[in-house]
Amino acid sequence: MPRTGSGLAGLRDAYGQNMSGLIPATGIHIVDDGWWLALTGVPDPSYNLALIHGSDVRKNTSDVIERILAEKHRSVIMLAGLGLGAGTVLSDAGWVCVGSSSLRMLPNSPSELDPQVKVLDEEELGAARGLVGEIFNVDPASAALVYTASSSEGHSRRSVIGLVEDGALQAAAMLSFGHPISTGWAGGTRPTSQRRGHGMRVLQQASAIAFAEVGEGSLCFLASDASNRLYDVAGAEIVEYWQMWSRPRWLLGS
Repeated sequence: MPRTGSGLAGLRDAYGQNMSGLIPATGIHIVDDGWWLALTGVPDPSYNLALIHGSDVRKNTSDVIERILAEKHRSVIMLAGLGLGAGTVLSDAGWVCVGSSSLRMLPNSPSELDPQVKVLDEEELGAARGLVGEIFNVDPASAALVYTASSSEGHSRRSVIGLVEDGALQAAAMLSFGHPISTGWAGGTRPTSQRRGHGMRVLQQASAIAFAEVGEGSLCFLASDASNRLYDVAGAEIVEYWQMWSRPRWLLGS
């Protein structure tokens, strides 16, 4: 995707569209001019997200804050592009900047099938939910939302893939397919199985599966400090950084 202002805006909008793969029927999913909102309703703020990136960013930020508070969901508001100028709106409302994440992009690419990486069935999804809880300390409700059966509902199709070795699930990730990008969520490897190349194998197969699903395009992730090294080795480029804001008591679990 071109690195022009309109190209980046289109990428940010596409990321928001792909959030539909996470949002249940009871949730809220809105993609509008210069912002999007994706509220799953689960307790973990990481799964109730908004991005402000263009248009009237101060008004958009105020409107998103009002909607989140009305819904009473612990959330994270992200700022990118022109949206970075709305930090004062958030701070004046009692929100704090909690860091930033790099938006990483890896081209969809066909590759040989890895027989140990597969789309998980319902029985295996139970193990995946336990895995995401173990890796990210995610509550069961949030884990059940992310690692759920493949679906074509909403704007994007969704699948959960995992690496099964020695009869046990070692690594997994949720994929949401779309154009011009697909997105990856909650990817991780069991702590006792790390440093064995499992994450790279899942990432390579995610790129291949995205190619099989939608053809040319890219796979995007919001990287954590823990995952940056993997993306560096895989050659996933840094597109930009998204600033993260939330309310202190939400992050403390109260």
